[in-house]
This record gives sequence, C-alpha cells and structure tokens, in this order.
Amino acid sequence: MSDQDDLIRTAIGRLLAEKTGAAVISMRESITELLTLTGAALESLQDLLLEMAEVRGMVVALDL
Repeated sequence: MSDQDDLIRTAIGRLLAEKTGAAVISMRESITELLTLTGAALESLQDLLLEMAEVRGMVVALDL
C-alpha cells in the first residue's frame, strides 16, 4: 500500500469517526472534504468511502 493510500484511508477513517452515530452520511459533503484533505482521485475516494462506511454499518447517500 502506498503512502497516498494510507493518507486516504486515514482521512476516511477520521471522517467516519466524526460521523459516528449517523445512520446516513452525504457522499457530496464527504467527498468534498476528502478531496480537500487528500487531493486523491474522485473514483478512488468514492469506492473507499462506500467500502469503509459499509464495514462500520453506515449508509452513504449517493447525492453527488
């Protein structure tokens, strides 16, 4: 795993931790924040956000 992947996963983990207790999170808001933090490709962020949110039992509203 590259340093960029580690940065992205850490940023997503931190974002999801901040939203603990929320049943649904906004894809638009989350991606905007993550793009600012990481500068990563949009597709990578979307896929990882969905995957990591699902593991935590969260739903992501696809409001892009």
